[in-house]
Amino acid sequence: MEILNPEMTRLLTAKGTRRRKLAALPFPDKVRAVLQLQRMVAPLWRARGKQVRVWKIDEPAMRNVTPHAP
Repeated sequence: MEILNPEMTRLLTAKGTRRRKLAALPFPDKVRAVLQLQRMVAPLWRARGKQVRVWKIDEPAMRNVTPHAP
């Protein structure tokens, strides 16, 4: 088995930490993150000739949203 160098170990640890942090976010914050990603990538896709539709969500109304329990 290949041993990872210290820099790669640090990066993989940071990646795992970030994923756990994002997973722990409340549902409205996760939706806001998706909206931000959509806004960021939309101009790139449009420049490539793709039709893009960014979600239109009333962000202040999301404050009162709670996810459904499984």
